[in-house]
Amino acid sequence: MVRTWLRRLCLGVLASGLMLATWAASADQGIVAYDNNLSLSFARRHVEYGERLAPPNGPYYDTQSGFINGGRVAISGMGPDGINNLYLHLSYTQTTGNVNYVNSVTSATGSTPAHMTDIGVRLGQGFAVADAMMLVPYVAYGSHHWGSGEGAGYGSYRNNYAGLGVLWQAEPIRHFITTLNLAYGTTVHPTITAPAIGFAEGLGTKPWKRAGITLDYLLGPSESVFASATYTQFQYGAGPVLASGHYEPFSQTGITDYNVGARFLF
Repeated sequence: MVRTWLRRLCLGVLASGLMLATWAASADQGIVAYDNNLSLSFARRHVEYGERLAPPNGPYYDTQSGFINGGRVAISGMGPDGINNLYLHLSYTQTTGNVNYVNSVTSATGSTPAHMTDIGVRLGQGFAVADAMMLVPYVAYGSHHWGSGEGAGYGSYRNNYAGLGVLWQAEPIRHFITTLNLAYGTTVHPTITAPAIGFAEGLGTKPWKRAGITLDYLLGPSESVFASATYTQFQYGAGPVLASGHYEPFSQTGITDYNVGARFLF
């Protein structure tokens, strides 16, 4: 009788262990499956730009701020074959609108057009660290373009960026997946051009930072809806004084993106 009881106990423990292992594996596989998707979203972007007379904390020479709207498309993949949990993410964002302009020296104010294009690439590796939880360290590279103003007042700012980041993904309750994103790096080859006055120069490289959160609700095995908020901050170092006397001062840009959209899993 004791042997029978011990046999049943051992079989019960073994069965429970197999069930837990299967559940954990399916939970991890669920996040891996979620990371294979195409997403489309509406983007509402808040821009805060300021040029400082005495960087990094001196008074502002001029500022531009406000909301612009657009869209974002992204595709990501995490392969269970080959290199396990290899992660690749590509994104494209386009926003346009008008922002408020204030010149603190001349007291000029007004509204000015703003057009922004952002492209990003991430390459990383996923690691299951707990049940229904994954960390994805990655390297990031991308580009940012801002067309500011119009006509004789048009200026074009461009920069690439490179950095390191990490995603923390978890399914705290059934059908909900949360993602936290942190990244830090540097701007690469920042430039400004103002064609109307024949002005163009390179700017100084400075830190680039990003933090964001995304919440997904899984509607079914192949689709979800989501909302996200992401803050990106970077600076441009002052350019050299040209023979014409023109130069671009030190500036700081803060961009907050609010996205609402749908995700299609494959």
